[in-house]
Amino acid sequence: MNILVVCQHYWPENFRVTEICESIAARGHEVTALVGLPNYPSGVVPAEYKHFRNRKQLHNGVKIRRCFEIGRKPGKIGLAINYVSYMCSACHHVLWMKKDYDVVYAFSTSPVLMSLPAAFLRCFGRQKLMIYIMDIWPACLAALNVSETSLLYRWMRVVSKQIYQRADQLIYSSKRFQQYLWDVHGIRVSDDQYMPQFADGMFEGELPPKKASETYDFVFAGNIGKMQGVETLIRAAELIKDLPIHWHIVGNGSNYLACKALVDELKLGECVQLYGQRPLADMPSFYAMADALLVSMRADPLVNDTLPGKIQTYMAAGKPVLGSIGGEAAYVINQAQCGFCAPPDDPEAFAQVVRRFLSSDQKKAMGENGKAYYQEHFTQKHHMDKLESMLLDLAQGE
Repeated sequence: MNILVVCQHYWPENFRVTEICESIAARGHEVTALVGLPNYPSGVVPAEYKHFRNRKQLHNGVKIRRCFEIGRKPGKIGLAINYVSYMCSACHHVLWMKKDYDVVYAFSTSPVLMSLPAAFLRCFGRQKLMIYIMDIWPACLAALNVSETSLLYRWMRVVSKQIYQRADQLIYSSKRFQQYLWDVHGIRVSDDQYMPQFADGMFEGELPPKKASETYDFVFAGNIGKMQGVETLIRAAELIKDLPIHWHIVGNGSNYLACKALVDELKLGECVQLYGQRPLADMPSFYAMADALLVSMRADPLVNDTLPGKIQTYMAAGKPVLGSIGGEAAYVINQAQCGFCAPPDDPEAFAQVVRRFLSSDQKKAMGENGKAYYQEHFTQKHHMDKLESMLLDLAQGE
C-alpha cells in the first residue's frame, strides 16, 4: 500500500502516530506523513526547522512532509492560532501533492480540525479515508467550559460532523464514542471499529526492580492541561501529607505553572515534586520507582468518555493504577482489577483511595493483573495487525 498519514504532531514530538507510521513502513508499505513543525509542548520550533529547513525528511522508513505551523502559545487564542496555522498549511499542501495514495489515514487528536486536510483531500481524490478518533468532538469543547449554546460550539458541531462523515471508515479509541457518534452526529460505527491505544514499546518489557525505600512513591506522567485535573492529586497530597508518600509529577502543559503555584501555596515542596517535561527515554526510571501510577481527569462526562493512553502504558509497566477519574478509564481499571478509582475532582475521595491502597495486601497482584489485561487487549502487535488489515481492506474497496 501507498499510505498518506495526516497528523499535526510527529517525531521528534512524543506521539504514538510516529510508532504507527514506522511500524506500517516496517511491514513493507510506503508511508508519507503530512505533519507540522515540532514544538509540542514548549511552543518553541527548533532552529533546525525554521526558515524552510527540513521540510522534507526520511526517518525510519517514513517520508515526512512538514507544513508551516506557528508554535503553541499560552491561552485559547495562542492555541487556536497554532491549530489553524497547521490546518491551513496542510490543506494547501494536499492540493499540490501527488494523488497516488491508496488510502489516507488521519490520526485525529484534538482538535478535530487536525483532520480537515485529510477530509479536504477526500473531496478531490479517489483515495479512501480512515479517521482514527482519539478525542471526540465537539464534546472536548464542553470540557473547556465552552457552552453548548455558544456560536463556537454550534459551529464546531457542524464542522466535526462534516469531517467525520467524509471518512470512508471511522475507528475509535474509546467504546463510549460509539454512542456519542450516533446521538450527536447520526453516524453508526460497529464494534469491530473499536481500536484502543497501545503503550510505548519500551514499557512492554520488565522494568528494573524498585529500590528499597521507607516511603511510597506515586508517579503521574503525561500532559498537565486543564482537562487532566492534576490539581486534585495535589490537594489530596495536602490532605494526607502525614503519610510517608513522595508524589512525582512528570510532564508539562498549559496548567503546569498553576500546579506548581498550588504546590508552593500548600507548602508541599517536601513531598510533591514537579519535574517538567522529560525525554521518553527517562520514563522507565520513573515507572520503576513507582509503587503506584496516577491518572486524573476533570469531572466532565464527555471528557471521561475517553481512555487516556497512559492507562495502557501504566498497565504495560505492571504497576498498580490509582485514578481520580470516571467513565471509560475507571471501567477498564476496575475490569482489570489493577487499582482503585475515586470520582474526579474530589481530593478527599482520592485521599481515601490512597489510604485504601496503602492498607491493601494486593499491591503486587494489582500490577500483575494490569499487565495481563494489557497483554490480552492493548498490545502494539494486536493494534498494528488489526490496523494493517483494515487499511488493506479499505484500499481494496472491501
